[in-house]
Amino acid sequence: MAVPSVPLFGNPTRVSGSVAIKASPGKLWFVQLDGGTAASSVNFHNDIDSAGGTALYSVVAPFTAATSSAQGTVPVNLIPVGGIDFSTGIWAELAGTGAIAYVWFS
Repeated sequence: MAVPSVPLFGNPTRVSGSVAIKASPGKLWFVQLDGGTAASSVNFHNDIDSAGGTALYSVVAPFTAATSSAQGTVPVNLIPVGGIDFSTGIWAELAGTGAIAYVWFS
């Protein structure tokens, strides 16, 4: 799967905790979740200052080890479906020890 080009969406925003990705209406185009050493997930809420808004999209990293001690990488391309619209803002809520998400948005 191809990663969106820098000219099209710019550099990705690196998420390592819960944070506002955009404090105004926006669109989510591409997400890459790099799982850590515990259950890893990222939820995207329609909010600007907390996870209190409606969760519009979630990504969960699958386990890659028989002992469930490592998580894989999950790239999600939303370009073919026109992205996901957030009418208020984009808040990312990341869970999992060592998890990192890269987010392309406009």
